[in-house]
Amino acid sequence: GPAGLAAARQLARLGHSVTVYEKHNKPGGMMNQGIPVFRLPREIIEKEIDQIRALGVEIVCDAKIGETIALSELTDKHDAVVLAAGTLRPNLLNLPGKELGGIRHGLDFLLEVNETGTTEIGKEVVVIGGGFTAMDCARTAKRLGANVKVCYRRSVDEMLVTPGEIEELEHESIPLETMVSPKAYIGKNGQVTAVQF
Repeated sequence: GPAGLAAARQLARLGHSVTVYEKHNKPGGMMNQGIPVFRLPREIIEKEIDQIRALGVEIVCDAKIGETIALSELTDKHDAVVLAAGTLRPNLLNLPGKELGGIRHGLDFLLEVNETGTTEIGKEVVVIGGGFTAMDCARTAKRLGANVKVCYRRSVDEMLVTPGEIEELEHESIPLETMVSPKAYIGKNGQVTAVQF
């Protein structure tokens, strides 16, 4: 990801021989797996990574530390090990009905779409949240053909997004409802059918 690649670049510039181990099939971390292509074109990421490789940094993909390669093997093989594993840990709402099918964490949703180009979603999608991930999920779901609505528990002024994000929602005809907090997921036959706010 960005932290590991930045560390590798700086260490290479200081004259060290550096190998980056990446668990996914391509380097870039959240730049590739979490940020949609319409927000961050992949050519820009590839150009940056090519510049890092040009410094002599070796990048080994599909290397899962603790699975395909042991941490002890890395510490034996290298003079130093920098751990920059990221923080991709879903924070799902602990609400009644949370076990229903069709409820997904935004980062998992974005990862699948970014890696495969699509995912199965229903026709009606509610995105709960008011940050970058929520905005990216809403705009991605819209591009996949869903009717999308964003619901956020605070005001627009308290949303953790950069200027222009709300305007992008409006431009893409994605409604935003603020000052609403989810209370429960409602379902039928094991699938979510509604959210109670």
